[in-house]
Amino acid sequence: MLQESEARYRSLVTATAQIVWVTDTAGQVVTQLPAWQAFTGQSFEEYRARGWTAALHPEDHQRVEAAWLQAVATRSLYEIEYRLRRADGCYRHVIARGVPVMTPDNEIQEWVGTCTDITERKEADRRRDFTNALLGLFAHKPSSKEYLDAVVETTRNWTGCRAVGIRLVNEHQQIPYESCVGFDPEFLRIENCLSVERDKCCCIRAISQSMQTSDAPLLTPGGSFLCADSPGFLDQLSASDRGNYQGNCVRFGYASLAVVPIRFRNQILGALHLADPRPGFFTGAMVKHLESIAPLIGEAVRRFRAEAEVSRYRDQLQDLVSQRTAELERTNQQLQLEIAQRKEMEEALRETARELQRSNNDLEQFAYVASHDLQEPLRAVAGYVRLLERRFPSSVDDKAREYIAGAADGAARMETLIKDLLAFSRVGTHGAAFIPTDLNPVLQRALSNLQQSIKTANAKLTHDSLPILPVDAPQIVQLFQNLVSNALKFRSQRPPAIHVGAVQESQRWRFFVRDNGIGIEPQYFDRIFQIFQRLHTRTRYPGTGIGLAICKKIVERHHGEIWVESRLGEGSVFHFTVPVLQVKS
Repeated sequence: MLQESEARYRSLVTATAQIVWVTDTAGQVVTQLPAWQAFTGQSFEEYRARGWTAALHPEDHQRVEAAWLQAVATRSLYEIEYRLRRADGCYRHVIARGVPVMTPDNEIQEWVGTCTDITERKEADRRRDFTNALLGLFAHKPSSKEYLDAVVETTRNWTGCRAVGIRLVNEHQQIPYESCVGFDPEFLRIENCLSVERDKCCCIRAISQSMQTSDAPLLTPGGSFLCADSPGFLDQLSASDRGNYQGNCVRFGYASLAVVPIRFRNQILGALHLADPRPGFFTGAMVKHLESIAPLIGEAVRRFRAEAEVSRYRDQLQDLVSQRTAELERTNQQLQLEIAQRKEMEEALRETARELQRSNNDLEQFAYVASHDLQEPLRAVAGYVRLLERRFPSSVDDKAREYIAGAADGAARMETLIKDLLAFSRVGTHGAAFIPTDLNPVLQRALSNLQQSIKTANAKLTHDSLPILPVDAPQIVQLFQNLVSNALKFRSQRPPAIHVGAVQESQRWRFFVRDNGIGIEPQYFDRIFQIFQRLHTRTRYPGTGIGLAICKKIVERHHGEIWVESRLGEGSVFHFTVPVLQVKS
């Protein structure tokens, strides 16, 4: 019966897919172990007796030996986790379990056990822990610098590589390291000066996604660069192809490289750069996981940048309000000198100043928008100064009337500016959902709003048939209205001729508004889309300088782009794009 049981047991052992082993009572291998031999590449002569321990990781020998001696001494289950060298030289994590097979006399006859490869499970656990750690950083780090430093350190701990850095594109189109660890200082000095527009290297092409033919062996399906032997890669390139790589990583001894784009939605903000002197250090699976978590970094970077932008807007608005308040206070003082005898009006003016100050304090509490509450004191100022002129006509001379007109005009311009600022800020916060919309009625609504201006300018306006796209219709009305209004405002001596066109390009539509107006010089193409940027004086062309900034914000909310083509004296063409597919608003 015992022999039959042993035969059945050995048949089960042979059929299993795990590494099965059998030893004598002392842990000596005395029979061939096909599964062990196939996994480790050891021959029977190499793993017989205690030779099998040569396949263990050197750091695990002592621990495994102690566990084995304990199991033998207590005749209990032998179970331990260790690293086992595979035939290709890679170490894999395994759990070894062994049980003693007993004789009828209750003596150990032999040990039978298995080794189960748990490497993938451990790697999955490590990937999960890494991702959870990054999510925790996103939620708790108070500043961009602290967050990026923590991400770099967490990434280095997870990968085990020597050098990790995060490069972000700045306003000068350079890609300095915003945070890094492990890089040589001289390497950083050179690399921090690289420009997306001027230089060539893997980091730049990972950020711009403008790949070269020679990049093909290094590219991953996710758009990253992965190089296992950078010196060998450069050596096999032709002289012309070698010019597409800076080669600084090679010169500073980094053999293994990985460059993973950091994305925010459809925009690439920078790259995660990993480098190590050991060849073949980074695996495809490691880079693939970094690609999957890079959007988390992009989301955090965008959040910190948005907070900084809000802070800048708030400071600009505070300066603007302080400036306008100072102007009104000077006007108030001048009026007080002229009509000091009118005590009642003096009190009214003081109340006006206090109301303006209260409105100013309220305004400073907002993050980046002006509310309707700020407009009310301005109307009060205009009303008071006009009331002054009407109630005391005999006491107001020409100089006082000039002051009154200046105060009223300043209040009116301030009110217009705040309305435009409010419209600008509401683009991203008060927009409607994107729904499929026929843009032909949308354009007609914009032109109807401009009907009087078109008639006054004697303008000829034509347009193409427009498509149906997922948009926020009221914002697109405002977009068309602002662009056509600009074409009417900046007209030349010729009768205005304006054409609104639309062309489908792959997964987007490109719209354009072409005019024959005064045109724009090339150096101002970017400036005109910035808030408060004007190319002409207010007396020549009225306005606040916010209209095109609103257009840009509307287009960007629709995940598109806006730009201008123009020649001075020959007119302008304003282009903007809208994706075909519906995207989250």
